[in-house]
Amino acid sequence: MAPIPQSPVRTLLCLIGLLISEAWAQGQPPKGVSKKAYENFLQAVRLAQMRQPERALLLLEEVVRVEPTYEDAWVLKGKLHLQLEQFPQAKEVGQHLRTLRGRSAQGYAWGLYFVGKAYMAEMAFDSAQKVWGEFIHAAIGQLPGRYQEEGARLFSQAQSAARLVKTPVPFRPTNLGPQVNTPDEEYLPSLTADGQRLFFTSRRPRRERNNPLEPSSDEDLYWTEKDAQSGAWKSAQPVGPPINSPRNEGAAFFSSDGQWAFLTLCDRPDGLGSCDLYFSELKGLSWSEPRNLGPTVNSPAWESHPSLTHDRRRLYFASGRPGGLGGSDLWYTDFVNGAWQPPVNVGPPVNTPGDEYSPMIAADGRTLYFASDWHPGMGGMDLFVTYLTDTGWTVPRNLGYPLNTPGDEQTLCIEAKGEIGYIALVRPEGLGKHDLYAFPLWPEIRPKETATYVKGRVEDAQTQAPLSAWIKIVDIRSRDTLRLLRSNAATGEFLVSLPLGRRYAFFAEAPGYLFYSGHFDLAERDTAYQLTIGLERIRKGGRLLLRNIFFDFDKADLRPESEVELEEVVRLLRENPQWRVEVQGHTDSVGTAAYNLTLSQRRAEAVRQFLIARGIDVKRIVARGYGATRPLADNRTEAGRALNRRTEIVFIGAE
Repeated sequence: MAPIPQSPVRTLLCLIGLLISEAWAQGQPPKGVSKKAYENFLQAVRLAQMRQPERALLLLEEVVRVEPTYEDAWVLKGKLHLQLEQFPQAKEVGQHLRTLRGRSAQGYAWGLYFVGKAYMAEMAFDSAQKVWGEFIHAAIGQLPGRYQEEGARLFSQAQSAARLVKTPVPFRPTNLGPQVNTPDEEYLPSLTADGQRLFFTSRRPRRERNNPLEPSSDEDLYWTEKDAQSGAWKSAQPVGPPINSPRNEGAAFFSSDGQWAFLTLCDRPDGLGSCDLYFSELKGLSWSEPRNLGPTVNSPAWESHPSLTHDRRRLYFASGRPGGLGGSDLWYTDFVNGAWQPPVNVGPPVNTPGDEYSPMIAADGRTLYFASDWHPGMGGMDLFVTYLTDTGWTVPRNLGYPLNTPGDEQTLCIEAKGEIGYIALVRPEGLGKHDLYAFPLWPEIRPKETATYVKGRVEDAQTQAPLSAWIKIVDIRSRDTLRLLRSNAATGEFLVSLPLGRRYAFFAEAPGYLFYSGHFDLAERDTAYQLTIGLERIRKGGRLLLRNIFFDFDKADLRPESEVELEEVVRLLRENPQWRVEVQGHTDSVGTAAYNLTLSQRRAEAVRQFLIARGIDVKRIVARGYGATRPLADNRTEAGRALNRRTEIVFIGAE
């Protein structure tokens, strides 16, 4: 699974380099090894270096058949079995090395290493603890220090894994099926806020292979969406050019509305390191050419696994750059004044001396899922969750067994509601290698705050032509703009998440049009909204309905939260200084007609005075109350009466 510089692969390549150096230094077969066996061994080393482990193993089988005491061949054979996750064969090699006639102390240490790895994969954790305890001492002076460190870590992991297995979690994954998964690899899922569209990486056979040295498979990005009627996933389609190319594309993250893509692209002409982060935007129906995020974010090292907060203000990613705590750490960069800022290390307790990958920030912006090979787990790369508090990140929590296994679990995404997760797994019932699965989250690992969404389309009210409009969502209480994005220019569609537990003002704005005002009260409700918004051009008689103007009962004093929407009115009038407007106040039918007329006039005047205080010419604004004389809905229901209590801005003429 790429692009992750996985520890087993790095370790294998280091070992291969060591074997090559030793073989070249010798210049001739080791004592007691035939020239033919030695030549086959060197060819196996070359094949392994070219990432063709299966072919290398075929040669090594012949080598050890002819030369059964050739220790280097057995060691390379064990490493290749581990790379291919052939653990029973790796254990056989390890057991053979431990009893090999004339074996060296180094060979004995390698034997323990292979057996310990196999025990971990078999979940024989008591046996694994014994082997790793012996390995830690046997490796001293025989293997590089990193193997001693790995042995100590796996000794600790065997202990934690035994505890996790005794307290299993209710993990019930469902394969997404053949419309999404193939006999090849699918992983690194990324989900839109409504849970209806899923992006992912897939490694599939190349259709054309001009160079036999080229990899036989290709990494590309795909997407699928749910059928509106059945809810089943449709047949996955390639994202297509210019994102997909003859090169590998992977480890991507798509924004919660599906309009932005952050990509990991490796070995590109404009790259700064081995793998860099790139950005592409869906403009209409086509993706823009991926653009390198530049030297502020990318380094000469390795950057990958981007994850964007739903407010688009912070991008988390994994990097092997200097200045971290381990091999690969989690970092973040903030988007301030139109530019990404220098990255900041997430720090402890999230990052460790080991490797952390695959950050996935939930819709609340405070719940972070990630993969680590260092935190107490099952022995490989496990998935964890941590929560951002006022004092920093909490100690990461292992997501538990059997979600985590002795293998590597490292790609996860969570829907905005925090109820369903998507994960890449290798399982016996799968369709191929890594498949994508959905599973319900249990309470202990859900985000602390969940979200719903608003989706819809913005169009011209007269022609129904789609409009590219700014979508802005403001927390009424704090007055913070939580979401700011554009509807798609070709379709007018938009999608945005909303954290629960708050009240929001919603605005859709386009040049030359009256803005649309909406109000969403999610303080005690969990509701998804779907809207078709028709924006009216600014014209005489144009009417702007304000849905976020608030007065106390029977009062005409504007409540502070009304300022969110009134500032939008101020902006509109400043941008269109030729227009005069009438502020209209309306009430429901509760109370006498005379009383309602007076109350509505006082409320309209309060709005007028606010606008004047913000610098709008007094001559441009008149205020008039209409009481209950112009209802929008039936006054016999509470819902109708709520609609009738309103403030409107009517454009009455231009100078």
